[in-house]
Amino acid sequence: MSGTAGLVLDIIVLIALAATTWQGIRLSKQFNKLQADRKAFEQLIQALNIAVAKADTSIKAIRDAAAQSGQGLQEKLSRATALAEELEIIVQAGDNLADRLSTLSEQNRKALGTAHMPAEDKTPPRSRAEKELIEALKSKQKT
Repeated sequence: MSGTAGLVLDIIVLIALAATTWQGIRLSKQFNKLQADRKAFEQLIQALNIAVAKADTSIKAIRDAAAQSGQGLQEKLSRATALAEELEIIVQAGDNLADRLSTLSEQNRKALGTAHMPAEDKTPPRSRAEKELIEALKSKQKT
């Protein structure tokens, strides 16, 4: 029996060895697949790094463009403000001049008198400039 027991024991060892070999082959395939997945993952990480670098460069370019645009707008705003102030001074000077002209016109009318005018026309004759000035003064008084 010892020969049969040895044979059974050899068959058991042979089955265990075949199962171990089969498990080793299976683990080897899984390891190879893991390495391939790792390489793909590394490539993905490299692609993401490149995309992040490009995005960072684009963001910096956008910031620079926004800063330059903001600076240009600020310059235009400053010029517009200066022009508005200058126009306000011109308008005030024009108003002052119109007031003085109106006063002088009234004084001249009073000095000339309206006695020599015909009865149907009691208003003194006015030039086109006087009419425009009076219209401007009336519109200014309304506002």
